[in-house]
Amino acid sequence: MIGDHIELKAEYLNLANQVLAKISDNIGAKPFAISISGESGSGKSTLAVALAELLDRANQPNIILHMDDYFKLPPLSNHKNREKNLENVGQHEVFLDLLDNHIEYIKFNKYNQLIKPLSDYASDEIREEVVKINQNSVIIVEGTYTTLLQNIDIKIFIDRDYKSTLENRKKRARDPITPFVEKVLAIEHVIISRHKTLSDIIIDQNYQIKNT
Repeated sequence: MIGDHIELKAEYLNLANQVLAKISDNIGAKPFAISISGESGSGKSTLAVALAELLDRANQPNIILHMDDYFKLPPLSNHKNREKNLENVGQHEVFLDLLDNHIEYIKFNKYNQLIKPLSDYASDEIREEVVKINQNSVIIVEGTYTTLLQNIDIKIFIDRDYKSTLENRKKRARDPITPFVEKVLAIEHVIISRHKTLSDIIIDQNYQIKNT
């Protein structure tokens, strides 16, 4: 999403190293997709960028897909739609099928580019962008509901809830900290907490991989 700023801290690079150590046997031989799910402010985007940074250093092609780009409505419009009815909160807000199709496109096709949506927070628009595709890319897909995607090889879940991520969300300052937003996050918490059991790797509050 246009407008997001990612600050890479040492703990995320250390965590990315842990993750890559667990999945290293799967990387490079064929296109491989990783999902990173969790609640707002849990560190999904940051971990995705940290993984991409380490893969870049190893000269391993990679691509990040952000679920936020696949929302049916642009950010501010989506927020207003939630204000109309809290039942509008959930995975039905997102074109998950399109995201799944794009993952499959990258994994199994030999084309060298993908045209995908790109959400612009400031202008409240959904644009298009062209992404170059390299053979045998590691596909990193981050977003709240990405555990539900079908074309993922390894699913990562960050086990931090919206209450414990309050300070991170304040620093990010992308969404206002209001009672309504906290209601939305409470609803998402109920939905997302069920996804932990679907995951292959669970990350705890201290940026460590849990023994599962």
